[in-house]
Amino acid sequence: MKKIITTFALAAFCVLTTSAQLADGFYRVQNKVTGRYISISDNDPNNYEVKTTTANVDMAGIRTIKSWERVEANPATIIYVRSMGDNKYDLEGQGTSLYKISKQRLYIILIPQSDGSYKAKSDKYQGISLDIADGTDTDKDEDFLRNKSEETAYWYAIPVDNGSGYLGIEPDIKTADGYYGTIYAGFAFKLASSGMKAYYIDYAEGSKISLKEFEGETIPATMAVIIKCNSENPEDNKILPVTNGGAEPSDNMLRGVYCSLTLKKHFNAKMYDPTEMRVLGTSGDKLAFVKASADELVEGKYLQANKAYLPIEGAADVMTEDGTGIVTIKAEEKNSAAEGIYTLTGVRLPDGVTPKAGVYIKDGKKVVIK
Repeated sequence: MKKIITTFALAAFCVLTTSAQLADGFYRVQNKVTGRYISISDNDPNNYEVKTTTANVDMAGIRTIKSWERVEANPATIIYVRSMGDNKYDLEGQGTSLYKISKQRLYIILIPQSDGSYKAKSDKYQGISLDIADGTDTDKDEDFLRNKSEETAYWYAIPVDNGSGYLGIEPDIKTADGYYGTIYAGFAFKLASSGMKAYYIDYAEGSKISLKEFEGETIPATMAVIIKCNSENPEDNKILPVTNGGAEPSDNMLRGVYCSLTLKKHFNAKMYDPTEMRVLGTSGDKLAFVKASADELVEGKYLQANKAYLPIEGAADVMTEDGTGIVTIKAEEKNSAAEGIYTLTGVRLPDGVTPKAGVYIKDGKKVVIK
């Protein structure tokens, strides 16, 4: 059963840790009043309007999320808090930071409170300092940060660990040999639950892929990777963010995206192209990379945030390790290579040969011969 963390359960821990400056490290930042967690959902500084004469910054791309089911496996909620001295901090995540988003104008000041929370204010700019607050409607499951004085400017800093503050992997598929999911994160991490493994794709052509196990102790930051999980429950598939992760293998073909936000002023999403992209899926009970269906995409057309995809051109609709996928035959090729009868692995049968019973591609269309 998925575990839900409450503000009250965490407050006791936080009281013990706020007597001094907050140590550098990975945290989730949860609002004291609303219970929502900060999520960097738009990492493009160009989407954030900064008023040149005040400390005010449009922060609608930094979303806040309440339900633990949307937080426990969400890399966008992992914030690296970095001390800049004098109670000033930068909040880093998703390949960016508050300082970058504010066009190098602002750090955040965290003022310890007696109940274990911190009051968050912006560093002074043009002599002005404003609160960093959540929305005031506590019933909303999602909202966004405000740069103005509010009662919701108080936050808990919750360390990311292997206990109640865990980050997990939510599987995308189930195969005959277990559960698998992908992740693309701006931080390096270790597999914290026993039984997990990491893989990447080092070969992909036609209907065939090669799945290669990553044997390093730490998965590097910004490495798109496939994770073999223990169950469908993210709490059983814990990973632990770390600061040092080494280099990504040069033969990794997987890529990833940080964001899938489609707000008018904070549009940050990558359009899915079925001619050039495949996503993790199944073929029967086997792991495969496949064309994405609309319900696997954000608004039916954008890649999911913090997930991996396989960029490939002229590939099969379904790509598997044993090459049993169905090859995509382009319409413009029908008068040449597409004419005739092909096996599902793309091998053309000689003219005049009567094929055995099975599934084939004939003149660009799938046929069943009995």
